[in-house]
Amino acid sequence: MLSLVKPMPVPRGFLHPCELSPCCFAQPSSIGCGGLSRVLTTRRAQRRCTGHIADEIRWSLLSFSSQWTPIKLKLSGNGFGSSVRSAKRHSPLRVCAKVQAMDYTVLKAVCSELSTTWTPAKMEKIVQPDRFTLLIAIRTLEESGWLRLCWNPACAHVSVGDPPGGAPSIAEAFSFGEQLRHLLKGLAIIEVRIPQELERVIELRLGARPSDPPSKHLFVEIMGRYSNVFLTNADMGVLACAYQVGSKMTSVRMVQVGGTYRMPPAAQGSFPSISMGMAEWKLITRATQEDKLQNSLIQAFRGVGPGLAVELISRSGLSPSMDPAAMTEDEWFSLHVVWLDWLRVLEESTFKPGLVRSTGSYSVLGGDGPYILSTDQDSEDAATGILAMLDDYYTRVYETEKFQQLRQQLVAKVSAATKKAQSKVNLFEDQIKASMEYSKISKMADLLMANLHVCEPGALSITLPDFETEEPTTIALDPRQTALVTAQKLYKRSQKLKKSEKAVAPLLAEARDELTYLSQVEVSLQQLDRYTRSTDLRSLEEVRDELVEGAYLKPIIAGTPPPSSKRKKKSSPLDNFAANMRRFTSPSGYEVLVGRNNRQNDVLANRVATEYDLWFHARNIPGSHTVLRVPPGQTATDEDLQFSADLAAYFSKARGSGKVPVSYTSPKYLQKLKGGKPGMVKVEKETVLLGRASDSPEGRQLLATA
Repeated sequence: MLSLVKPMPVPRGFLHPCELSPCCFAQPSSIGCGGLSRVLTTRRAQRRCTGHIADEIRWSLLSFSSQWTPIKLKLSGNGFGSSVRSAKRHSPLRVCAKVQAMDYTVLKAVCSELSTTWTPAKMEKIVQPDRFTLLIAIRTLEESGWLRLCWNPACAHVSVGDPPGGAPSIAEAFSFGEQLRHLLKGLAIIEVRIPQELERVIELRLGARPSDPPSKHLFVEIMGRYSNVFLTNADMGVLACAYQVGSKMTSVRMVQVGGTYRMPPAAQGSFPSISMGMAEWKLITRATQEDKLQNSLIQAFRGVGPGLAVELISRSGLSPSMDPAAMTEDEWFSLHVVWLDWLRVLEESTFKPGLVRSTGSYSVLGGDGPYILSTDQDSEDAATGILAMLDDYYTRVYETEKFQQLRQQLVAKVSAATKKAQSKVNLFEDQIKASMEYSKISKMADLLMANLHVCEPGALSITLPDFETEEPTTIALDPRQTALVTAQKLYKRSQKLKKSEKAVAPLLAEARDELTYLSQVEVSLQQLDRYTRSTDLRSLEEVRDELVEGAYLKPIIAGTPPPSSKRKKKSSPLDNFAANMRRFTSPSGYEVLVGRNNRQNDVLANRVATEYDLWFHARNIPGSHTVLRVPPGQTATDEDLQFSADLAAYFSKARGSGKVPVSYTSPKYLQKLKGGKPGMVKVEKETVLLGRASDSPEGRQLLATA
């Protein structure tokens, strides 16, 4: 539903965009959710549309404020048409939650920390893990890390950290990453700067040595849905870009490979300065005629985004929604003091990571509390650097949405595969049931052969006494054929059913094994119901890789050959699987490991567990493998056994069902099925306990994530 809002005021000398083009403006948060809200358009805009000037206004307003992002609407007649579409150039990852955008202040802090800590830095490796992210391994004399350049419209950012799950080792099929890997070989980052003041563009100057003049430039534009990355030579000729901006997208600033790179048009609004007096600053702020103080600051000055405006207003003890016309002189004075503090931080580059508790957003001005990094352990470490804080925030945002989308896809695929496997089981069971009639048909043929002399030609049926019970048995006859031919057909039918039983039996067993395996995958997906840490996403990706190997899913990366059972699979490091497992501590202090998926279950039962350990699993119920690690020479107590049995019952399909039978045994009595699916084992000897499947492990002591 579209609701009208007040248009943005335009400085004197500029035409209002609504008088030029049917271009509408919407908040980025609403765009990220896939909906259009707070949209403005007029009939006059449709009648007086001029493409060139509209593009210029669009680019200007894009640079002017990070609160507004333009979207093209398809209009019909004198009003809105039946369809409203956004001009999509690509399909980014949709981040439905409200994501904090990087404004000029954040980019200034990023540039400052990169300049002081990470330059000069040698570029050792370049990887493009997806369509919107570039990872560059950089190394200085003191440390090394991964520079992340993300131009995803929903969460564009620049940060330094470790890639999720370790350094990528696969060969990606994205041309931009391949081009940069070739063009930037042997170069180093010698300088990081913002080429145009109060604009959201970072320039990385690249050269062979720190003392040499830059031979290439890498421009990173963080501008919402227009975010992009460009590589140029020393003469600003474009060598490569994340995506090319052609004439169909804009007539103002076309940037394509082979052309010349140009900076985005300068933003409109007053230039914030420390030398500006309070009276002039107050006059410019009130001239916007906005009824909210937050919007007044955003529209009056360059480089002020929603997050920064809210933080500055909150620091001064005011409300972002208050009317500037109703403010007292004391309130204006307190806000101006905070305003000057912000400008001094920009000038002196004294940035500090922090958290704004009122909005839950990060801050590069210190905020009103420390920003706690999310780790795979239960420790609470505060961020000490801007780049580490940004990497943690945007990685968490990106992985949360990726987790939800991947889980939704896997649940749908597994559900469809389970339904198909169940249909196969039902079909084979019906065929087996029908084949059991072969003895009855053979007996009817014997009766007919023994009584050929009493069969009358042309009869439709004949009733004969059974050999053993002497009960009457009616046999259907074909009046066009003799009784002998009918008996021969019955013999053939009986033999065919007998052979089909032997042929269908292994197929039924295979279908049942597949159904059991898919039920196990369903349990793994049910347990991975929400994202809390990076290990959750890695465990879900292991399920995806497992389904790809089983041909339930197509390969994710373009160009990857289809899975083949004949091709020898390279085993993954044991530490990667063990690190993602759930870890608990038993009453005696022993470690208890619980698998999150079939791959981890397979590794846990066949590679991690030793002869001193004990293996637990819900009896005849899909669930996770659980291993109680018992040190050599020690013995597990009854409390340890019950604790492990409760975990095995809880992390199974019987969760919430009260008491569940749980089998436990030594790993030496487990036999991996030859050619079986991951996680499928045969138990030769077992002991049964009753585990409490309703007891949540949240109250137990965790070594890592539960």
